[in-house]
Amino acid sequence: MDNEGIMSSRRGFVKTAGAGILAAAAAAGAFGMTGCSAAERTSGAIASQGGGVAHFGTDMYTDVFPVPTRSIPVLDVPTDIDRQGEVAFELRKIPSAEIKRTEECDVLVAGAGITGVCAALSASDDKKTKVFCFEKMTKGRGMFEGMGVVGGKVMERDGNHVDKAEMMDRMRHAAYYRVPIDPIKLWGDRSGEAADWIQDKFDEGVGQITTAWKKGNPNAHNFDVPQTEITFMSPQWSEQTVKNAGGAGIYIVADLANTFSKRANADLRYSTAVVQLERNNEGRVTGAICKDNKGYFRVNAKNGVILATGGFDANPALLKSWCRSEDIANCASWAPNLGTTGDGQLMGLAVGGQMDPLPAAIMNFDFGSPESFYSSNWGITALVSGGLMINEQGRRFCSEALPFQARSNAITAQAHYGENCWRVASTNQVASPAILEALKRYLEMGWAFEASSLDELAEKMNVPAKTLKAEIARYNGFVEAGKDEDFNRPFTTQKPIEGAKYYAIKHQSAILATVSGLVVDYYCHVLDYDNEVIPGLYAAGGASGGFFSGNYPRHIFGPSIGRCVTFGYVSGQHAAKGE
Repeated sequence: MDNEGIMSSRRGFVKTAGAGILAAAAAAGAFGMTGCSAAERTSGAIASQGGGVAHFGTDMYTDVFPVPTRSIPVLDVPTDIDRQGEVAFELRKIPSAEIKRTEECDVLVAGAGITGVCAALSASDDKKTKVFCFEKMTKGRGMFEGMGVVGGKVMERDGNHVDKAEMMDRMRHAAYYRVPIDPIKLWGDRSGEAADWIQDKFDEGVGQITTAWKKGNPNAHNFDVPQTEITFMSPQWSEQTVKNAGGAGIYIVADLANTFSKRANADLRYSTAVVQLERNNEGRVTGAICKDNKGYFRVNAKNGVILATGGFDANPALLKSWCRSEDIANCASWAPNLGTTGDGQLMGLAVGGQMDPLPAAIMNFDFGSPESFYSSNWGITALVSGGLMINEQGRRFCSEALPFQARSNAITAQAHYGENCWRVASTNQVASPAILEALKRYLEMGWAFEASSLDELAEKMNVPAKTLKAEIARYNGFVEAGKDEDFNRPFTTQKPIEGAKYYAIKHQSAILATVSGLVVDYYCHVLDYDNEVIPGLYAAGGASGGFFSGNYPRHIFGPSIGRCVTFGYVSGQHAAKGE
C-alpha cells in the first residue's frame, strides 16, 4: 500500500489551504470531549493528543470535502448543544513511525451501535469471513422503539400489508425527491427480509427479544401515516424500559453484540477507534488506521470497510458547520451516548466520498425541555401535549396536532429561534392529581408556572397579557365551533383553556440525531462525486446518505432504524463476498 502517495494526491485535490488545515488538525489533536460522565468516556485508548481537549472550529469540517466548496451566508449564532463527544477521525498524515503493528481481516466494521452490530453479524453469518468490529466507546449504544419495514413475516402474520411502491413514493415525497434512486429502493425491496433476519439473530441470542407489528395513529394533522412499524419486546425488560421512549434500544444492541462476539470468526473490541481510512493508488479502500490503548495500528481489510458510526449530533462544531442555524440555536439534545461525532462521514469524505447536500437533515422533535426532553414517563404528557403552543409575543403559532418535526420547525421559526416558547393549559387539561404531583418538579426548577388567572400567568411567562388572553379566547371559540380557523387543527375531544388554574411549561425544539451521510448505491457502496463506486468502502445507517432531506419524517414510523438494520444487513452480506 502506498499510503503516502494517496495522501499526497488527496491533499493536492482538496484545496491549497489543505496543508494549513492538516497542520491545524495535527496541532489541535483528533479527539476532544467535555462535559461527559465517567461512564460515557472512552478509555485511555481515545486520549486527546497534545495533552489538551480539542474544540475544532469549522475549517476542518469544511475543508475535509474532496471537492471545491462555496459559502452561503447564514447567521452565525451560538448553539445550546454542548454535548461534545470524542472525535476519532484524524485528517493529519499519521507517520509510519507511530503505527505499532498490522492486523489482517476480511471485513472491518467501524462502530458497534445498531447498524454496526447488524453489519458485523451479517458479514460473519457464513462462519468463514473474518470480521473485526471496532467501537471507540466503552460499549455500543442505541435509542429506538421500532423498525420501519415494508413486508416480511411479522407484517404478514399480523395482517398488515404495506404497498411497496406507495411506501417508496411516500419516503421520496417526504424528502421532496431530493434523493437518489437506490437507497430508498433498497429499503423498500429488502427491509422485510432484514426484519426476518434480525428476528433470527434475536432467536440466536439470549435476550428473548421478539418483534410484532405496532399499529399507530393513521392520521397526524392530515399527514397520512403509513403503518410500517415493527416493535420490539422481551419478558426481560422492565415496565420502565418499555415505557421510556427508546429505552429498549440499548438492550437490543447489547444482545446482538453478544451474539456476534461468540462467533469463531468474530472479533469485537471496545475502546478501539477507527481513525483514518487507507486507499491505495488503484483507488481501493484497503483498510484503516485504528487506535487502542497501545497506540495506532493498521488493519488490512481484504474485502472492505463498513462505516457504521452513526450521525454527528454529539459534535457541536460539526453541527454548526453543516446544519441550519435555526436547527441548533435554541434546542435541547436528547440521546443516550457521546459516540456520534461524524467520524464515518469525515473518513469517507477524506478518501473522496460523496456527502449528502448540505444543510444536513436532522431528526428533530418538539417536547424539548431547557436541558433535555419531556419523556412520556415523566408524567406530564397531558400538559406538554394538550396545551397550546405560545411564543414570546403571547401568540399561538401552529397546530398542536402536527407531527413532531413540524412542531419543532414551527418553534424554531419563532423569534430568537424559539428560545421562549411555551405550552399553555388549564385545569381542563391538567386535572389528574398524578400530573399535578409530577409538575411540582418543574415548578421548582422554573421551567413551569401555575397561576389563578391568565394575567398572572402572562406576567410569569413575560408575555403580553392582552395578547395571550385574546389568543386563548379565540382558540376557545374554535373549540366551541369545532373548526380551527387559524391552523386547521383537527378537533376531537379538545376542551377549552379555562378553569380554576392555568399552567405554562417551557417548550423547545430537541435534536435526537442527524440523518445525513455518505451517498451509497443499492449495495451500500460509498459513491464518489462522479457517482462512481469507491471499491472496498461501504456505509450504512446514520453514516450513510441519500435517504432523507431537510428533516426526518416522523409521521412515517421507524424509517431510521429500518434503514440501520436493512443497510447493516445488506452491507455485511456484500462486504463478506467482496462485492
